[in-house]
Amino acid sequence: MQDIQKYQIIDNFDRCKIDSRLCIITAKVKENTERIKELIQANPQVQFWLSVKNMNRDEILLANRIGIKNVVSYPIDETVVETYLKAINLDSAKPAEDETVIKPLEDIKVMVVDDNIMNIQLIEEVVRGLGVSLEVYTQPVNAVDKIKTDKYDLFLLDILMPEISGFDVAEAVKNSGLNKNSPVIFISALSDYEYKIAGYNAGACCYIEKPYDVGILKHQIYNLLKKEEIKKKINKARDAFYAMVTHDLKTPISAEITALQMLLKKNFGDLTAEQKEIINDILASVKFMKTMTDNILCSYSQKNSNPGLKLRPEDFITMINTSIQETKYILEEKEISLEFKSDVKNAPVNADVIEIKRVINNLIGNASEYAPHGSKIVLRLTRSGGEYTFSVTDSGCGINLENPNDIFDENVTFAKERKRIGFGLGLFISKNIVTAHNGRIFAESKVNHGTTITFTLPAAD
Repeated sequence: MQDIQKYQIIDNFDRCKIDSRLCIITAKVKENTERIKELIQANPQVQFWLSVKNMNRDEILLANRIGIKNVVSYPIDETVVETYLKAINLDSAKPAEDETVIKPLEDIKVMVVDDNIMNIQLIEEVVRGLGVSLEVYTQPVNAVDKIKTDKYDLFLLDILMPEISGFDVAEAVKNSGLNKNSPVIFISALSDYEYKIAGYNAGACCYIEKPYDVGILKHQIYNLLKKEEIKKKINKARDAFYAMVTHDLKTPISAEITALQMLLKKNFGDLTAEQKEIINDILASVKFMKTMTDNILCSYSQKNSNPGLKLRPEDFITMINTSIQETKYILEEKEISLEFKSDVKNAPVNADVIEIKRVINNLIGNASEYAPHGSKIVLRLTRSGGEYTFSVTDSGCGINLENPNDIFDENVTFAKERKRIGFGLGLFISKNIVTAHNGRIFAESKVNHGTTITFTLPAAD
């Protein structure tokens, strides 16, 4: 055994005494597997590396299985070791300051998933000074649960971990609603071609091999997060602009609706049949504009203030019937009929009546937009177990998407293809509202055979 400053090299296990927090083993792993395992178990506070002349996948996998955290080439590059020691503050000398000016980032959240606490300490050193909020997980299963509920701007993942791998975590990121567009970086000692390809196929934007240069990794992460910060600011500015414009439009739109309704009530004299038809057409268009502005304002509110729901005991059937009355005007122009079928007479739920009516109105409005002239829209309410299921079915053109549920993503719209105006916010808002009520929403569609949008609400009784 040889001592070199703050770390040790272990070339045999006779009278082996550990007096450092980093030990690099040069003895053959296969011949000494049990001895190495015993040494690692007896010294949990120490990080063990393996140094080999000809690095291959079998040795890396075996080393990882018995608790070795890093595999480096032989002879040992002391620059790599010193960089590591400085990064985890084991070296008495203060790490050299990065001369490049790095401005702290704002409102950036990063998740690190690695079962090795020393690797996590190294990552913490890398991102120190970037101003990011860092969440670390040594249990990848717990990380997967958080991915479903919280939004992150970057994921830094190890590959070989207990229970599930970093590839599994990346798959959870890709399949999540909140994080599917967030970048993923793999940081691993596995240097084989197959692992790198698998990493990129799993959606990674970068694959970094251990050992790595702390300074380079810091700038890689910083530049990537800087782009995410800029995108966030652009999106916030866009949303604020939409909110400002739509808020300013609400007053004149409401005034137009009132004026048109007064004309139809003959407050200013009788109307001819032709005049009444024209005013009804204008009124339908203005009310459609009001729905669009309400959706934009609602979307902005959901993303920026997250207002709480005002839950009260309500009757689902009453809310549906009210929405039917409120949306009649958008059906009349195309002579679309609406049929409501219910298997229940009463449907008690705890709901925010304004928000659930917004969902129903959006679904009826969407169906009317794409339903053929003179067709029928069918509303259906059923109960199964402890929840009510409500659906809206049209006989329109259907959705040309591999996964119809993608229509609930923000700004997904078919308005351009159908030569209509729309921002694709209605269904995005609807999904947020239904999810907040502990319900589910999903779509079924076939091109040229119509679409059914369904959502559920928990029963209150």
